[in-house]
Amino acid sequence: MKQAVDIKDLYALKVGALWSALRAEHLSLWMLCMYFFFEYVRPQSIYPELDILPWAQLFLIASILAAFSDRSVHWVGNGQNKLMILFAMIIIMSGLFAFKRSASLDYWSVFAGWLIVYFLVISIVNTETRLILFLLAYCLFSLKMAQHGAVSWAMRGFSFASYGLVGAPGWFSNSGEYAIQMIIYGSLSVSMVVALKQYWGPVKKWLLYLAAAMGYMSVMGASSRGSQIGLAVIGIWMLLKMKNGFKGLIVIIILATALYYLLPDEQMERFAEMGDDKNSLQRLAYWQYAIHEIIPKYPVLGIGYHNWIYYLAFKVPEGMGPLQKVQESHNIYIQATSELGFIGLFGFLWLIVYAFINNARTRRCAKELKNTLIYYLTFGLDAGLIGYLVAGSFVTVLYYPFFWIQVAMIVMLNNIANTMLVRINHKIDRDPETGALLVEQVEGEKKLS
Repeated sequence: MKQAVDIKDLYALKVGALWSALRAEHLSLWMLCMYFFFEYVRPQSIYPELDILPWAQLFLIASILAAFSDRSVHWVGNGQNKLMILFAMIIIMSGLFAFKRSASLDYWSVFAGWLIVYFLVISIVNTETRLILFLLAYCLFSLKMAQHGAVSWAMRGFSFASYGLVGAPGWFSNSGEYAIQMIIYGSLSVSMVVALKQYWGPVKKWLLYLAAAMGYMSVMGASSRGSQIGLAVIGIWMLLKMKNGFKGLIVIIILATALYYLLPDEQMERFAEMGDDKNSLQRLAYWQYAIHEIIPKYPVLGIGYHNWIYYLAFKVPEGMGPLQKVQESHNIYIQATSELGFIGLFGFLWLIVYAFINNARTRRCAKELKNTLIYYLTFGLDAGLIGYLVAGSFVTVLYYPFFWIQVAMIVMLNNIANTMLVRINHKIDRDPETGALLVEQVEGEKKLS
């Protein structure tokens, strides 16, 4: 029988304990983490000699196969699952009646992939040990992009660059998309720092403070106005959530002042021109066309999943707006409504609302458990989601990993908290060899609703 690692050693991020815990875990967790490595870091794109196999897809398949032999993996009951399946059905229906059906069918694999990853994450990452290992891997993969962005911004003297910053090839190769991932990473890593800093020595503490700060620094250096607005909204939200309002206000003011003086004059000018510059007017032209032309004509299921470019190229081949271009809609809400109709928009909004509900429920469980890590992670996931929803008003990222992975982690955390609370209330444990539930009902203890 393998000896369990002390959870406090994992909180302390002791390398030996983390490695022992990882070695003891099932192959399914290893394969899931390897999938995220190849999907987020993309070494196969950085080093062409590695690009000989579809690595991310292979590790995803391996994760699915390994999950069937993992006795700890069980169906996770959560209302978010039904909403995910419902949204998948909306996409299928929209594709069947699409303006260009072949475009929808060709792109269906993208959302199907996120659906599979969602169910794998919530099913495989099902204990607090796995939670720590998975989140550390996820943050480590994003940290590579964060340190590159923060160092690059510092090396150019915190100056403005029209190209901003970019991350790994693929989902994060554009400054706007890169900045959203940095918001998500920064929010998640800050919540882990707040929860676990008491277990760290001074050197480790300051190194991890820096690692967390690099995420938000990269947002500032990316020159993406939407993400910077999202970061500001997160700051206001954090202030409202803080119990010690005056202390929180002082911290927010200091950080805001520092970031204000770090922002180059060119970036401040971009904010002053917001709504009047060519890029803003171009986006407004797309939004107006969607609101006045597309949505009234296709209110139920839209023009079809992943059909925006094809529809505009047919209807206005000469382009539109001051740049006279045919581009994506640059707004996740316009994207959802124009391509999936009002049914798609309502499905997306309900997914958002239920994600926040899940986090609120997890917080209640964490309070009963007196689990600081789970408690603060809910705030980090809320903050990342808020940042995405704000920044998503200016970029076309509905089918990018941001939202779907964020929702997966929210449900994952809720499942772990519920399972821990049920075990405490009913003295439930699992046989370490077979994974079978060992239940001893305790009289008088309340059931988890």
